[in-house]
Amino acid sequence: MKSILLVDDEAAICAELQRNFCQFGYQVDLAHSFESALALSSKAEFDLILVEFNLTSERGDHPRSGEGLRLIRDLRKSGTTIPILVYTVMEGEAYETASLDAGADDFILKKTPISEFFSRLAYHTMRREEG
Repeated sequence: MKSILLVDDEAAICAELQRNFCQFGYQVDLAHSFESALALSSKAEFDLILVEFNLTSERGDHPRSGEGLRLIRDLRKSGTTIPILVYTVMEGEAYETASLDAGADDFILKKTPISEFFSRLAYHTMRREEG
């Protein structure tokens, strides 16, 4: 079973995605903040990490633009080669470019059809197995 770390501070989105992931045969661990994502990623090996562009901090901060990018940069600096995908409502070339420049492997809008979304996940997990 493939394992995913889902990093998103919106509980409703996490619950819906977790149901969908289970139907497609994925095991999902949830992180709702930058800090919890770093802690989980250091304790377990995932096949893929899915990150929201904007995240809150455990200090109770409001979501900050690009906090997900800081997470990606920190994970890459630590040496992780796990595929990291940004999954967000933040639409536009600037967000996509910033995500890829930070080290994301892909950028997916939350409005993307579910079949395309899971095709992209399958591609990145397959690529990791082959590498």
